[in-house]
Amino acid sequence: MIQQRRCEWISPPNLGWLHYSLVDKEIDYLWNCIGEMNKEKCNNHLAGNINSSFPLYDKNEWFFNHTLSPLIRAYANQFEERGNSLPLLHGHPYVLKRWWVNYQKQHDFNPIHSHVGVYSFVIWLKIPVEFDDQNKDNITNTPVRSAFQFNYQNILGEPDTFDYELGKNYEGTMLFFPSKLRHQVYPFYNCEDDRISISGNIFIDETRE
Repeated sequence: MIQQRRCEWISPPNLGWLHYSLVDKEIDYLWNCIGEMNKEKCNNHLAGNINSSFPLYDKNEWFFNHTLSPLIRAYANQFEERGNSLPLLHGHPYVLKRWWVNYQKQHDFNPIHSHVGVYSFVIWLKIPVEFDDQNKDNITNTPVRSAFQFNYQNILGEPDTFDYELGKNYEGTMLFFPSKLRHQVYPFYNCEDDRISISGNIFIDETRE
Protein backbone atom coordinates (compact mmCIF):
# COMPACT_ATOMS: atom_id res chain seq x y z
CA MET A 1 0.00 0.00 0.00
CA ILE A 2 1.41 3.40 -1.01
CA GLN A 3 1.64 5.80 1.92
CA GLN A 4 -0.08 9.11 1.26
CA ARG A 5 2.76 11.23 2.62
CA ARG A 6 5.12 9.73 0.02
CA CYS A 7 2.77 9.96 -2.96
CA GLU A 8 0.94 13.16 -3.90
CA TRP A 9 -1.63 13.73 -6.62
CA ILE A 10 -0.53 16.58 -8.87
CA SER A 11 -3.22 18.13 -11.08
CA PRO A 12 -1.77 21.02 -13.12
CA PRO A 13 -3.94 24.10 -13.60
CA ASN A 14 -6.12 24.04 -16.68
CA LEU A 15 -9.07 25.89 -18.14
CA GLY A 16 -12.62 24.62 -18.27
CA TRP A 17 -16.14 25.96 -18.71
CA LEU A 18 -19.16 26.90 -16.62
CA HIS A 19 -22.39 24.90 -16.60
CA TYR A 20 -25.19 27.26 -15.59
CA SER A 21 -28.92 26.62 -15.10
CA LEU A 22 -31.05 29.60 -16.12
CA VAL A 23 -33.90 30.72 -13.88
CA ASP A 24 -37.41 31.33 -15.21
CA LYS A 25 -36.91 35.11 -15.43
CA GLU A 26 -33.88 34.63 -17.68
CA ILE A 27 -35.62 32.05 -19.85
CA ASP A 28 -38.67 34.29 -20.27
CA TYR A 29 -36.43 37.15 -21.30
CA LEU A 30 -34.73 35.01 -23.95
CA TRP A 31 -38.07 33.92 -25.42
CA ASN A 32 -39.12 37.58 -25.54
CA CYS A 33 -35.90 38.43 -27.40
CA ILE A 34 -36.70 35.69 -29.91
CA GLY A 35 -40.23 37.04 -30.34
CA GLU A 36 -38.85 40.51 -31.15
CA MET A 37 -35.89 39.35 -33.26
CA ASN A 38 -34.84 40.60 -36.68
CA LYS A 39 -36.15 38.06 -39.21
CA GLU A 40 -33.12 38.50 -41.50
CA LYS A 41 -31.01 35.34 -41.34
CA CYS A 42 -27.36 35.53 -40.24
CA ASN A 43 -26.32 32.02 -41.32
CA ASN A 44 -23.66 33.42 -43.67
CA HIS A 45 -21.70 34.69 -40.65
CA LEU A 46 -21.69 31.32 -38.87
CA ALA A 47 -19.86 28.01 -39.21
CA GLY A 48 -22.86 25.75 -38.83
CA ASN A 49 -24.92 23.83 -41.33
CA ILE A 50 -28.06 25.00 -39.53
CA ASN A 51 -31.41 25.65 -41.20
CA SER A 52 -32.02 29.11 -39.73
CA SER A 53 -30.11 31.52 -37.48
CA PHE A 54 -31.31 35.01 -36.58
CA PRO A 55 -29.61 37.87 -34.69
CA LEU A 56 -30.92 38.90 -31.28
CA TYR A 57 -30.99 42.25 -29.48
CA ASP A 58 -30.28 42.63 -25.75
CA LYS A 59 -32.56 45.51 -24.78
CA ASN A 60 -30.87 47.81 -22.25
CA GLU A 61 -28.15 45.14 -21.98
CA TRP A 62 -30.36 43.28 -19.51
CA PHE A 63 -29.01 39.80 -20.24
CA PHE A 64 -25.42 41.00 -20.26
CA ASN A 65 -25.73 42.80 -16.92
CA HIS A 66 -27.97 40.27 -15.19
CA THR A 67 -26.47 36.99 -16.41
CA LEU A 68 -23.27 37.33 -18.44
CA SER A 69 -21.33 39.75 -16.22
CA PRO A 70 -21.68 37.52 -13.13
CA LEU A 71 -20.54 34.53 -15.21
CA ILE A 72 -17.49 36.46 -16.42
CA ARG A 73 -16.55 37.11 -12.78
CA ALA A 74 -17.27 33.50 -11.84
CA TYR A 75 -15.04 32.24 -14.63
CA ALA A 76 -12.20 34.52 -13.51
CA ASN A 77 -12.55 33.30 -9.92
CA GLN A 78 -12.58 29.62 -10.88
CA PHE A 79 -10.05 29.63 -13.72
CA GLU A 80 -8.52 32.91 -14.92
CA GLU A 81 -9.41 36.32 -16.30
CA ARG A 82 -9.15 35.63 -20.03
CA GLY A 83 -9.20 39.32 -20.96
CA ASN A 84 -5.85 39.79 -19.24
CA SER A 85 -4.17 37.74 -21.97
CA LEU A 86 -4.98 40.34 -24.63
CA PRO A 87 -2.30 42.89 -25.66
CA LEU A 88 -4.11 45.96 -24.32
CA LEU A 89 -2.51 48.91 -22.56
CA HIS A 90 -5.59 49.82 -20.55
CA GLY A 91 -8.46 48.00 -18.93
CA HIS A 92 -11.63 47.97 -20.99
CA PRO A 93 -15.09 46.56 -20.17
CA TYR A 94 -16.64 43.52 -21.76
CA VAL A 95 -19.52 43.74 -24.21
CA LEU A 96 -21.95 41.28 -25.77
CA LYS A 97 -21.11 42.04 -29.38
CA ARG A 98 -23.17 39.43 -31.15
CA TRP A 99 -25.68 36.74 -30.21
CA TRP A 100 -28.19 34.76 -32.22
CA VAL A 101 -30.85 32.06 -32.08
CA ASN A 102 -30.47 28.79 -34.00
CA TYR A 103 -33.28 26.63 -35.36
CA GLN A 104 -31.67 23.25 -35.94
CA LYS A 105 -33.66 20.73 -37.95
CA GLN A 106 -32.99 17.01 -38.29
CA HIS A 107 -29.79 16.31 -40.26
CA ASP A 108 -28.43 19.81 -39.50
CA PHE A 109 -25.03 19.91 -37.82
CA ASN A 110 -22.27 22.26 -36.71
CA PRO A 111 -18.72 21.11 -37.60
CA ILE A 112 -15.75 21.54 -35.28
CA HIS A 113 -15.15 25.26 -34.86
CA SER A 114 -14.26 27.98 -32.40
CA HIS A 115 -15.67 31.47 -31.91
CA VAL A 116 -14.25 34.98 -31.96
CA GLY A 117 -14.05 37.17 -28.87
CA VAL A 118 -12.95 36.34 -25.33
CA TYR A 119 -15.88 34.29 -24.03
CA SER A 120 -18.73 32.49 -25.76
CA PHE A 121 -21.84 30.67 -24.65
CA VAL A 122 -24.55 28.30 -25.83
CA ILE A 123 -28.05 27.98 -24.35
CA TRP A 124 -30.62 25.28 -25.12
CA LEU A 125 -34.23 26.41 -24.94
CA LYS A 126 -35.96 23.54 -26.72
CA ILE A 127 -34.65 20.00 -27.30
CA PRO A 128 -37.23 17.81 -29.07
CA VAL A 129 -35.30 14.51 -28.88
CA GLU A 130 -33.69 12.35 -26.24
CA PHE A 131 -30.07 11.25 -26.58
CA ASP A 132 -30.79 7.64 -25.60
CA ASP A 133 -33.58 7.34 -28.18
CA GLN A 134 -31.37 8.79 -30.89
CA ASN A 135 -28.55 6.33 -30.21
CA LYS A 136 -30.33 3.12 -29.19
CA ASP A 137 -29.85 1.56 -32.64
CA ASN A 138 -26.52 3.23 -33.37
CA ILE A 139 -23.95 0.41 -33.57
CA THR A 140 -20.76 2.24 -32.60
CA ASN A 141 -18.37 2.63 -29.70
CA THR A 142 -18.89 6.39 -29.74
CA PRO A 143 -22.62 7.21 -29.89
CA VAL A 144 -22.92 10.95 -30.54
CA ARG A 145 -26.20 11.49 -32.40
CA SER A 146 -27.73 14.78 -31.17
CA ALA A 147 -24.77 15.47 -28.85
CA PHE A 148 -22.88 18.70 -28.18
CA GLN A 149 -19.15 18.07 -27.89
CA PHE A 150 -16.14 20.03 -26.66
CA ASN A 151 -12.81 19.16 -28.33
CA TYR A 152 -9.43 19.75 -26.69
CA GLN A 153 -6.01 18.20 -26.00
CA ASN A 154 -5.06 16.48 -22.76
CA ILE A 155 -1.77 16.94 -20.91
CA LEU A 156 -0.08 14.49 -23.30
CA GLY A 157 -1.19 16.45 -26.35
CA GLU A 158 -3.70 13.77 -27.31
CA PRO A 159 -7.13 14.73 -28.68
CA ASP A 160 -9.92 14.37 -26.16
CA THR A 161 -13.62 15.24 -25.96
CA PHE A 162 -16.36 16.00 -23.46
CA ASP A 163 -19.89 15.16 -24.60
CA TYR A 164 -23.23 16.61 -23.54
CA GLU A 165 -25.85 13.94 -24.24
CA LEU A 166 -28.67 16.32 -25.00
CA GLY A 167 -32.26 15.69 -24.00
CA LYS A 168 -35.09 17.69 -22.49
CA ASN A 169 -33.30 17.80 -19.13
CA TYR A 170 -30.84 20.24 -20.69
CA GLU A 171 -33.51 22.78 -21.63
CA GLY A 172 -32.62 26.01 -19.83
CA THR A 173 -28.94 25.04 -19.59
CA MET A 174 -26.14 27.41 -20.53
CA LEU A 175 -22.48 26.58 -21.15
CA PHE A 176 -20.05 29.49 -20.78
CA PHE A 177 -16.55 28.94 -22.17
CA PRO A 178 -13.45 30.59 -23.69
CA SER A 179 -14.17 31.51 -27.30
CA LYS A 180 -11.15 29.55 -28.56
CA LEU A 181 -12.43 26.26 -27.11
CA ARG A 182 -13.35 24.13 -30.10
CA HIS A 183 -16.70 22.38 -30.16
CA GLN A 184 -19.25 20.80 -32.48
CA VAL A 185 -22.92 19.85 -32.69
CA TYR A 186 -24.01 16.49 -34.08
CA PRO A 187 -27.24 16.00 -36.06
CA PHE A 188 -30.39 14.36 -34.77
CA TYR A 189 -32.83 12.25 -36.81
CA ASN A 190 -36.46 11.15 -37.16
CA CYS A 191 -37.95 14.30 -35.67
CA GLU A 192 -39.71 17.15 -37.49
CA ASP A 193 -39.46 19.62 -34.60
CA ASP A 194 -36.69 22.23 -34.30
CA ARG A 195 -34.01 22.24 -31.66
CA ILE A 196 -33.80 25.87 -30.53
CA SER A 197 -30.57 27.21 -29.06
CA ILE A 198 -28.89 30.56 -28.52
CA SER A 199 -25.20 31.32 -28.98
CA GLY A 200 -23.19 34.48 -28.46
CA ASN A 201 -19.75 36.05 -28.18
CA ILE A 202 -18.36 38.45 -25.60
CA PHE A 203 -15.63 40.90 -26.60
CA ILE A 204 -13.47 43.55 -24.98
CA ASP A 205 -14.95 46.95 -25.81
CA GLU A 206 -11.85 49.03 -26.69
CA THR A 207 -14.02 52.13 -27.21
CA ARG A 208 -14.73 52.37 -23.46
CA GLU A 209 -12.54 52.41 -20.36
